[in-house]
Amino acid sequence: MKSEIRKFVAAISTLGLLAACSGTGVIDAKKDDTSVSSQNIAHFVDHEGLARRYEDRARKLLEIAAEHEKQLQYYGDKSYLYERHGLDRQAHAVALVQRYKRAAEKAAETAFHHRTVAQLAKRNYIASTVSH
Repeated sequence: MKSEIRKFVAAISTLGLLAACSGTGVIDAKKDDTSVSSQNIAHFVDHEGLARRYEDRARKLLEIAAEHEKQLQYYGDKSYLYERHGLDRQAHAVALVQRYKRAAEKAAETAFHHRTVAQLAKRNYIASTVSH
């Protein structure tokens, strides 16, 4: 009985593997068709909008970090109320502040890069319209 179940499971998994492999030709053909349109779409990315979104995100992350800094100050001031748990909460708050500040820095860097790309794209667009 066990050997029959094993043979059945092996047969089903083999059929599944064959079915998964047989569909790759269709996917490759679709990828070739979309590659041309994806190159054309690359020119229409709204880098200014992305930069604003990342700047907003950086501001929000800094606000969250400031809230955790307030908690850190509270745990420092009232550590006698929490004993050992107060030290754990303090360490956790320090880690959260550092994590949120690091994420805000990354978001600000990303916003800077999108602003730079937007400015370069605008210059290239102006240069291409002037030369025509």
